[in-house]
Amino acid sequence: MKWLQDEHAAKWREEGQRYASDVNQFVHKGLTEGWDKAGKEPAEDTRGGLAAKIYKMIREANEHGEITELREQLPAATWPLSGHFQKEMQAIRGIHFISDDALVFSTGSPWEKNVVVAVHKDVISVFDEFSLVGTSPDNQFYALAGIQGITIMQSMNSTLQGKVVADLSWRELNGTIQALDPEFTVLNIDSLDQELPLEQVIPFNGGQALLLVTSQGIFLVQQSQEKEKLWEVKLLHPDLEEYKADELEHIDIDMPHGAVSPDGRWIAYGSQGSDHLLYDTTSRQVHLFNPESSYPHYTIFTKDQHSVWYNACHFYNGVTLTVSLEDAEAGKLSYDQEYPVVNEEARVYAAAALKDGVVIGDAYGYLRLIDAEGRELWRYYAGSTISGLAVNPDETILAVGTYGGMLHFLDLHATERSDYEITTGTVREMKRIIAWKNQNEPLWW
Repeated sequence: MKWLQDEHAAKWREEGQRYASDVNQFVHKGLTEGWDKAGKEPAEDTRGGLAAKIYKMIREANEHGEITELREQLPAATWPLSGHFQKEMQAIRGIHFISDDALVFSTGSPWEKNVVVAVHKDVISVFDEFSLVGTSPDNQFYALAGIQGITIMQSMNSTLQGKVVADLSWRELNGTIQALDPEFTVLNIDSLDQELPLEQVIPFNGGQALLLVTSQGIFLVQQSQEKEKLWEVKLLHPDLEEYKADELEHIDIDMPHGAVSPDGRWIAYGSQGSDHLLYDTTSRQVHLFNPESSYPHYTIFTKDQHSVWYNACHFYNGVTLTVSLEDAEAGKLSYDQEYPVVNEEARVYAAAALKDGVVIGDAYGYLRLIDAEGRELWRYYAGSTISGLAVNPDETILAVGTYGGMLHFLDLHATERSDYEITTGTVREMKRIIAWKNQNEPLWW
């Protein structure tokens, strides 16, 4: 191991173990006895000064193919690198498992130049012609957004190939959106061929429909029943007439978010300036719910399809409520009624639905598994604001993307936690990928 600097690695391990132990003890006492009795907060992690040396070792270990040895000598952690490498870090989002041993993800924010990355076992492939990938709620269909437009396919593999169901060019899609109202410029784009800055793209209904979530509106795109291979667009949010009445030049919304139910019937969505919204694709009725905090920020459907969770934030905190889909179908919902609250702490940036509940990822970098009654089963600190989450088909691995430019692979069935990780359970990191700006290629850690 020519890359290993023993003295610096030893300091990294010693301080990492000390910090994790102190924080775990502090959190345990706070959760069990109350935060007023938790005592003094642990001393800060002092490994920031080692950041450049640690990254050099990570890079050289990758060159030598000694990743197992790297993790043994340098247990992974994000926060000590943040100060030195802040400008290189970027969001890891749009994460989706495409098989038991393969997944895809996207890098960067919607307004940046992004790429799609595929990981198959230990092989990492970068596709710079694409910017975002989305999957249907049943994980059978995928949507690839790129330079030319959006391709919907079935059963995509790690080379981003699959059975093509449909292709939408940007010119066709943007032209259809702009035609929603001849008197109002919906999109703020220079050309109809311009790629939209997508937050999310979700195919559903057998690849015959798309939910597009953007800062320029949330759109339901469906194949037309009247003319083959033509598409229809419905603007779900915001209300176009309100924008016209306020004499605004084009649509611009903050914190847009959306989700589609596993059966494709329901679409949950919202933005900073809206209520929590639920669209019934069968009746075309829109249900509105009053947020429990200031600004709607995220939504997800539970795996059993019994409910939809809505998060609203205030600064770095937030409140998540749950709405019964059975009550929605029966018409038993009203705007002002009180809905069960499942979490009163997190500003949720990403979530993943499991059989046992929902894993929510927050602004502070914490993951929490919350069950249907709002009980927290465990929490885990990833080290940076969460930007994406996905769980593999048998729910043994959780893939976690962060704004620190890291993709973590967590073992959900581990029986013993690591001495270097901050968690209330036994969840344990197996490996991670560093995907920073200006890298020749992503690195394993």
